[in-house]
Amino acid sequence: MEVGNVRNQARAGAVAERVARRQPASVRSQEMVYRSVAAELAGVTFTTDRSMQAQINQAMEWVECYPATLTAWEAGRITRAHATAVLRCGTVLPRDARAEFDARAAELCVGQAVGRVKDRLDHLAQELHPRTLAERHAKAREERRVSVTPLPDGMSELVATLPTLLAEGISDRLNEQASSIIDARNTPGDGGADADADTDATPDCRTRDQIRADIFCDMLLTGSPLADPTIDGDGNGTLGMIRAKVQVVVPALALLGKDDDPANDTTTVDLVGSSPIDPATARALAGAVASWERMVVHPVSGQVLFTDSYRRTASMARFLKARDRHCRFPGCRRPAIRCELDHTLDFALGGPTDIRNLCHLCQRHHSMKQFTSWGVRQLGDGVLEWTSPTGRVYIDHPPAPLVRFMPSGGGAPPPEGSGGAPPPDPAPL
Repeated sequence: MEVGNVRNQARAGAVAERVARRQPASVRSQEMVYRSVAAELAGVTFTTDRSMQAQINQAMEWVECYPATLTAWEAGRITRAHATAVLRCGTVLPRDARAEFDARAAELCVGQAVGRVKDRLDHLAQELHPRTLAERHAKAREERRVSVTPLPDGMSELVATLPTLLAEGISDRLNEQASSIIDARNTPGDGGADADADTDATPDCRTRDQIRADIFCDMLLTGSPLADPTIDGDGNGTLGMIRAKVQVVVPALALLGKDDDPANDTTTVDLVGSSPIDPATARALAGAVASWERMVVHPVSGQVLFTDSYRRTASMARFLKARDRHCRFPGCRRPAIRCELDHTLDFALGGPTDIRNLCHLCQRHHSMKQFTSWGVRQLGDGVLEWTSPTGRVYIDHPPAPLVRFMPSGGGAPPPEGSGGAPPPDPAPL
């Protein structure tokens, strides 16, 4: 029924195209044809003509550029949300590159939650684009800007168009500083709530969003937050020391950078929980870190085998962060660096502190596991089996790295259980 409506809307758009071609060669005359058809359908479906025109445009795009996706949706193998994600991710491709993207994207979506498949669709589009991400990013960076849009009631909207890594870092730093302020105001005797404090003082009742906005203004206008409740007697506070954290998965060959021409740099790097970034940015990040963590994956299956680093600290946490990459509740994409490590079988009930009994869950889904009838068990190799309160079962696999290298002579999948444990720490040098 839903796909039938899409096809009917596309037919209406095709009729409008044929009529428009017979009109005088002016943009306005042809646009009036589309508006007229949209208004006709809007009257029948009790919607606005603007909304109907947008639906017609979207329907024509599905029918003309994404027939495999539309067929999979029609067969019930994927949902409208999947089809919309394919359409959105495919917009970066020229029309002649969308046929292959459509066929592969439709198969990627089958059996996957929309939130989980979006990053794979993004990477597929980057892979199939005739111009490299590095080349396009170099041009897109030239469009970075800041603009102000007036709003009612004495407010304005400040919009910055920035490289993704910088935008994510700014947002993360604001979050961390806001959390520090909230923690301080809730802690008696440390600049927060105090039973002996002046009762005439106005309590800080700001929301997290309000605090983020205030810090944003303070940092830009003064260079550091004006109101820092973490300042101690020596005048030093912790807010200025807070730095942004982002989780980036970099293929080893992306660090070599043998060719300075972005048109020849075909590697993409995954910024976990967001969109791909260019390899030049990844190399700049890599040059600033004091220690390295290595994630070894099977070259065919992409399964995480182990992690190690020169600094042997928290190896279990590193391994689980590399394996999970994000919250392991079905469909959730919150990065692992923003999640909590949870004992699948509760520690109080005898669950061991072992990677076969640990996974990352965001606070929302950690609480849901604790206080609702959702259940989860580990099947081995990081595979989780979730059971809903109604008995429906969901299998969640660890995400495979998005970049893999195929051995020339082929290769067998890793032996059963090879992804279940990190290697022992080497003896100190």
